[in-house]
Amino acid sequence: MSPVIRTAAHPQQRNPHERLRMVLVLWSTTIVLTATAGCYSTPAVDRPILRQADDRRPIAEPQEETEGQWALWDGADKMIFHRIGQFFNLGRSVRTIGTWLGLADPIEAQNVDAFDEVPDSTWFTNRHSVTRLSQDELARGPALGSGPDPTGIWTAISAKESLGSTPGFVIRDGKNDVYLIKFDPPLHPEMTTAPEIISSRFLHAAGYHVPEHYLVEVDPARITVGPKAKFRGRYHVPRPMTIDDIKAILERVPHGPDGKIRAMASKFLPGIPKGPFLYVGQRPDDPNDRIRHENRRELRGLRVIAAFLNHTDTKAANALDMYDRQEQYLKHYLIDFSSTLGADNADPQLTRFGNEYFLDFGAIGRSMIEAGFYVKPWEVPIRMEYPAVGYFESEYFDPERWRPTYPNPAFLRATLRDGYWGAKIVTSFTDEDIDTIVHTGDFTDPRAERYVADVLKARRDKIGRYYFNLVNPLDRFSLVDTASGEQALTFENLAMMRGYAPAKTAAYRYSVRRYVANGFDPEVSPPQVIDERQIVLSRSLIQALRSQVERAGKPTKDRPVAAIEIQTSYDGGAHWSKRVTVYLQFDLPAERFHLLGLDRKT
Repeated sequence: MSPVIRTAAHPQQRNPHERLRMVLVLWSTTIVLTATAGCYSTPAVDRPILRQADDRRPIAEPQEETEGQWALWDGADKMIFHRIGQFFNLGRSVRTIGTWLGLADPIEAQNVDAFDEVPDSTWFTNRHSVTRLSQDELARGPALGSGPDPTGIWTAISAKESLGSTPGFVIRDGKNDVYLIKFDPPLHPEMTTAPEIISSRFLHAAGYHVPEHYLVEVDPARITVGPKAKFRGRYHVPRPMTIDDIKAILERVPHGPDGKIRAMASKFLPGIPKGPFLYVGQRPDDPNDRIRHENRRELRGLRVIAAFLNHTDTKAANALDMYDRQEQYLKHYLIDFSSTLGADNADPQLTRFGNEYFLDFGAIGRSMIEAGFYVKPWEVPIRMEYPAVGYFESEYFDPERWRPTYPNPAFLRATLRDGYWGAKIVTSFTDEDIDTIVHTGDFTDPRAERYVADVLKARRDKIGRYYFNLVNPLDRFSLVDTASGEQALTFENLAMMRGYAPAKTAAYRYSVRRYVANGFDPEVSPPQVIDERQIVLSRSLIQALRSQVERAGKPTKDRPVAAIEIQTSYDGGAHWSKRVTVYLQFDLPAERFHLLGLDRKT
């Protein structure tokens, strides 16, 4: 008997509940497809190969950004109003549903090139993960000089006096350079100054623009007050600064046996400050700012680097745009790293920081549903190993669960590709690199230094295992000539190379698709399995590409493309990873392949 095809039946013959279900499915699918139109990532062959972004064109001097300067309001906005806005954003919600249903890809970063990398720009400069820095360069970080003049008088020109923040003031040294001087809290010497130095060097090596940071010794006898110096006293009302104000600040910070005081000196950035950059939207008075900030890879991927450093205070107030009056463009900086590693400004990080938001509706909801029986891992008392370090651990650290203090719009948009990009940077730091950078923190107790280095290494390894397991970590593709005169596509397996693979050996399965201007050839080469990271581009492939051009009726100057899809297996072929597709363009007259780009399936 032939099966009954219910969809061909008369509407009255259907079950009314079935009709309603079909209508809802069709309606939902239509909305999802409509809302997700245009949300797929741009194929690599349609993206340029960029090493330098064109964002240094001269612009008129922008106004100062004020929205992100109010830290309390910015935090409340991101914790409450931004999250509520996301919930009621129908387009975003439907796109999320589309991603869950497999009807749409996540919205990928919009400033990546054909190889899914970030070009150098006023936001970011590729450094250690692309071209390794020497140990001396890692230790020096962004520093171009030697810091404030250690021999002359330091003239205080203003002071920072804020509840919950580290005490300090701004000085001008004998070389007329201006520095922000910040001190450690009395109960935790070295806890604030060391993270500022260490984190600034990691972020600089990663590629971000940061100020020059120096460890200095402050001699109270060499500090004077400038004639125009201002001090914000009670109720933050500005008044003329006096030497007594400086003495009051210095009395609240730890002194050495010789009376000198350990401090961090942050050199003022070159240019004219124009306020913070926001992690969402665009700056309307900067024509070079053509990509929404939440869709920038370097800001999305910062989430992974921030998780590595436990940089929980990634709000807008800790970013700064500087206008170069001579070159006439904005440069974007990250500033203030006193809430990294185990420090939270003048206090140790709370154990919940890095694990949930300051106001975390998800954690609150779970606690309510489980009637208080749910015990969070970080609620178990954690021993503070060293007062100079604060609370900093790797046991409970989870790269997926890590959270800053306030929701960050760029972090919320991060995809697996963004996370993989950040993980490549974090795992580029070897044990020696980490030891070198942590040593710049100049901890008095060598055990504290070793502890911080060990925690960073463990956090790095967790990040590597997490992201390199979710994304096929084949990278560094290149074309080489073989001994037989053919070309070969070579690559690295970062999981194997950096010690995060689940096995000591791997196999690779690849197939080749070919197309000219009329699309993919319906004939695809059968999959082949290899044990080495080299795919020979045989003469038979070249002949097939030539034939395709002829069949398509294209001129011989047209250059066909070979798309090589590669998967990885660590268990002898029982399971295969998602694909990495590498695009090669073939130059018919020269009979040479050229790399076009790649796409990663996530």
